[in-house]
Amino acid sequence: MSEKRSRLIRLAWLAAALAALAVCLCLLLLAGCNKAEAPPATAVPTSSATAEPAISVDSPESGDTVSVPIKVSGTASVFEATLLVAVRDARGNTLCQVVVTASEGAPGRGDYEVEIAFPPPAEAMEGSIDAFTESPKDGSVEDLVSVPVTIAAEQPAIVLTSLQCGQEVRSPLLVEGTASVFEAALVIVVRDSLGEELARVPVQASQAAPERGAFAQEVTFALPEGPQRGTIEAFSDSPQDGSVINLFSVPVILTP
Repeated sequence: MSEKRSRLIRLAWLAAALAALAVCLCLLLLAGCNKAEAPPATAVPTSSATAEPAISVDSPESGDTVSVPIKVSGTASVFEATLLVAVRDARGNTLCQVVVTASEGAPGRGDYEVEIAFPPPAEAMEGSIDAFTESPKDGSVEDLVSVPVTIAAEQPAIVLTSLQCGQEVRSPLLVEGTASVFEAALVIVVRDSLGEELARVPVQASQAAPERGAFAQEVTFALPEGPQRGTIEAFSDSPQDGSVINLFSVPVILTP
């Protein structure tokens, strides 16, 4: 009797175990059927890099104090490699603006470097270096980069006072200015749009360095084609090797 009872108990345990196993299997099957297949992940392109502007001004940097002549350099990817660089005062008045040609035009990227000269202010003042292009459609400003700077009142060795950037000039031209150079000797040169020399005149200032003297010189030149962009340059020769030093160059429009 006891053996039969033990057999019944074992059968009951086995039945219960089988029932529990069946329940687990059903639950697993239901979970597998109800679980939606996750869609594949879509890669979202990300990039920390931003598009490089058409024009950059690498020097001077924002907040720098600059002295005349102001050296400006950077890179550009612009049509026909042509851009404009201007120095402006705090009110936006243009003190000098020059046309600059980069070493390569768009779609490439070229380097540019220019010196901008104008009579320095009587005292230091806030201003900006602006580099930009002009729209071929309406002449509006495009690709503008503006760098705030302080323009020092420091006088360069030579200053041309009778000429303004972009001024129309013709022969004969009276060139006036001040200089603080060795033996008071300097040279005035007129160049055309290709950089060819149209006139060269030696000049003597009223005083030699370390003093500052005044000078005034009439310069005549023949213009083969015109009107055209050009420059009026004043500089001295190095007493060591005769190289050009103290260059002060003003962009002008040469007219017949």
